Amino acid sequence: MRLSTSTNILFERTYEKPVDPLDCMEICQKAGFEVLDFCFHDLTTYDSEFMTDNWRFYMERVKAKADQLGIEFSQGHAVVYDFCRADVDHARFETILKKCVEGAGILGIKWLVMHPSTVADTAEPFKDSRRENIKFFTKWCAFAKEHGVDIAIENMWDCHITPFRLYCTTAEEMVDLIDAVPGLGACWDAEHGAIMQQNQAKALQLLGKRLKATHISDYTNNQDIHLLPYLGKTDWDDVMAAFASIDYEGDFDLEIHRYLTKMPMENVETAIRLSYEIGQGLLQLHQEKKGTNKA
Repeated sequence: MRLSTSTNILFERTYEKPVDPLDCMEICQKAGFEVLDFCFHDLTTYDSEFMTDNWRFYMERVKAKADQLGIEFSQGHAVVYDFCRADVDHARFETILKKCVEGAGILGIKWLVMHPSTVADTAEPFKDSRRENIKFFTKWCAFAKEHGVDIAIENMWDCHITPFRLYCTTAEEMVDLIDAVPGLGACWDAEHGAIMQQNQAKALQLLGKRLKATHISDYTNNQDIHLLPYLGKTDWDDVMAAFASIDYEGDFDLEIHRYLTKMPMENVETAIRLSYEIGQGLLQLHQEKKGTNKA
């Protein structure tokens, strides 16, 4: 595995404006990162250049800057689109999603991560959600393939909205959906798995070769999430043993956008460097667990 982090690491700033990916990738590169996850979703939440008619020119600038810095974008995160809901502007979201896919193609992103959606007002939530997700992802996987991009679904978490539950919180439901949609892959969010108190080794073993991408972060409670590993409750020895139990060939992506919300800009590079060193330590632990398995 290679270590990566998301361009959302400097997006949620309590006292300042979000840091544009053009600037964020330069800071991350100075801290040691050579592989990044491009977060399209962030750019859809405010008046960014991505949301203008110049969005394609903006993506080409991002690509040129990445090439200059020696940065590779191996995965990305599309806009969060709850497509099973009737009360959203579907035309708007489909236009944005189309830009996310085409933008991923410009950046050379292999796996674009998307959230499954849940049909809520029904007596058969699994059956109806499965049907709608198969229809949706079959369409978008085909479109993404035309641009050299593949789509991976992320495992969800729902204990914060109990008793309502979300579709695809388990590896079992992810596998069922992935096997029904040609070209669809999986992104395992280790924090979501930890919050849901799942056996991550068994979940990853069930996903097997379907696993194409990751989201890695820590949490202390249902509100305090997306933290740097070791700052929360997650048992990282257990998580790395889980990854060591399978032959995962993708990247180990830190999705830690709540880590630096209040960090002064003069300390940001040092803090991101720490995240790089923590990530490298986790990869070393992964190798140790691999060695133990072979022994």
